[in-house]
Amino acid sequence: MPVTVSKLRGNDIPEEMRGPEVEVVFRVTDHEGKVKYLLDDVEAAQSAVRASDEHQAAKG
Repeated sequence: MPVTVSKLRGNDIPEEMRGPEVEVVFRVTDHEGKVKYLLDDVEAAQSAVRASDEHQAAKG
């Protein structure tokens, strides 16, 4: 499974992350299906790169 980053808006945002200041949430899914939700696009991109690098390193 590839690492993916998805931009969530409105009802797609998990309820526990919703708030008056939250317009967009980024969902990062790693190769094992683990999910992280982040508010910052740069942090989400960095997280995706780290997850991908870790997966490549583990493969050898």
